[in-house]
Amino acid sequence: MFYADRIIVAFDGSENSKKALQTAIDLAKTVNAAITVAHSHDMKDNQTIIDPPRPAAGASYIGGGMTSVPDPLISDVAPPEPMIYEDRTEEVIAEARMMLNDQQTEGDIDILEGDPAESIIEHANRVSADLIVTGSRDQNRLKKLLFGSVSEKLSAKSDIPVLIVK
Repeated sequence: MFYADRIIVAFDGSENSKKALQTAIDLAKTVNAAITVAHSHDMKDNQTIIDPPRPAAGASYIGGGMTSVPDPLISDVAPPEPMIYEDRTEEVIAEARMMLNDQQTEGDIDILEGDPAESIIEHANRVSADLIVTGSRDQNRLKKLLFGSVSEKLSAKSDIPVLIVK
């Protein structure tokens, strides 16, 4: 028989992580375990990205690669808007809380920073988790080969058992 006092669930709001959370809730009810939902986000994924500087409209290059910049008051071209990657943390946490509430299940929700696999493993060790539950994300082969998946990294690097839910 399987025993667990604490189950930690890697949750990013995707359909597969919702399946993982549902599985963890069901398992926690069966073995009377506490649940910790862990949402990890890498800060470098949430940075503001601004296009590299380029000559303003009407600017021309002069010796040494420097630009001669026209008077900004005369320019009729608006500067480009920066691209911003928005952070979905609040939305993801609300989804997890709603799932827990719908199942009348108590659980902690922790927000982690850094590489998802590494931060989840560190947190699982810190809270003395007996099991890590994660969803399996379908990726194309090239992306999986180049970057790997969080579930693969968790199962390869964790000393705590990992349940991958499909």
